[in-house]
Amino acid sequence: MDTALQKMILVTRIASNVTIRNLQIDGNSSLVPERGVQDLSVEGSNVTVVDNHFGDSASISMFFNGPHCVLRHNTFGKLITNGVSRAAPGMRPSRTAILGYGRNASQFLIESNNISDYNGAISINDVPGGTDPVLAGVISDNALYHNAICVPDCGGGQIYVAGRSSNIKITNNTINGGWAEASENRDTLESYGIEIDKASYVYTGSNQTFNNSISGMWIGNGANHITIEHDTVYNNGLDGVQIAGNGRLAQVSAVSIIGLTSYQNDQQRDPRAPHPTLPRFWGVMIQNGDASNDVCIQRDSDLAANARGAIYSEGSYSRSASCPHPYN
Repeated sequence: MDTALQKMILVTRIASNVTIRNLQIDGNSSLVPERGVQDLSVEGSNVTVVDNHFGDSASISMFFNGPHCVLRHNTFGKLITNGVSRAAPGMRPSRTAILGYGRNASQFLIESNNISDYNGAISINDVPGGTDPVLAGVISDNALYHNAICVPDCGGGQIYVAGRSSNIKITNNTINGGWAEASENRDTLESYGIEIDKASYVYTGSNQTFNNSISGMWIGNGANHITIEHDTVYNNGLDGVQIAGNGRLAQVSAVSIIGLTSYQNDQQRDPRAPHPTLPRFWGVMIQNGDASNDVCIQRDSDLAANARGAIYSEGSYSRSASCPHPYN
């Protein structure tokens, strides 16, 4: 366990057309330093990672910053012992299953993976991919389950798209925040389903997002050109969709919510729960300064079945029979 060895497997920048298949990658977290370790690091191009098991990660299970990376049918948070699957969670706050980072990490495909018991499941940070949907990075058909037993708090978005990231499609994922199963830290856990933080040109569609202690979706801090279409968001603790562009956060712009189903986002919260002063129990909660109609909510959205009602707004928004698609 030489601390100078930060990567278990490295695909260098000059490598391309590599397949990594059917491995079991054990991060041995009880002996490895917490930060800076990458179990699998992909810097090359056209790398496919398929049918592997990752577990007991010290920091990051899978890191990529090369183009055209494909992650498919991998299992994160479990290992196989004597032919039987066992839990092997990432329980420190720094642990992330998949991290894509940097200007070269575009046009990725993260598809049909099973990710459980990490602080964060998928993080795409500062990955500028332009605006052409044909060249988008795609996160689809994954099953995510949040690490809700980490104490005192291992919160965050299970799919986190941030910074200069753009041109990303998030579709058909099942995102379970694990809040109902939390015990020791249920009253202080801070988990979201999808977070879009500063990023632009992002499409979310047909995701199921539920059981998060805060909101199912968070869009804020200058995020722009965002389309939410036919997502279902329910049984979250604060609000269904939370739009944050006031105070110290830059205003969001060009956000369309189309055919959203948001219900029962009003689960019992302790007075010690995070963000006690925020408006809660709404289908969509908007705090967006003085923006002028930068949020459009299409009338086919079903938002009423929340304790406080459909929409709370500080700042203007529009309801329309047909909202534009800022990005699709």
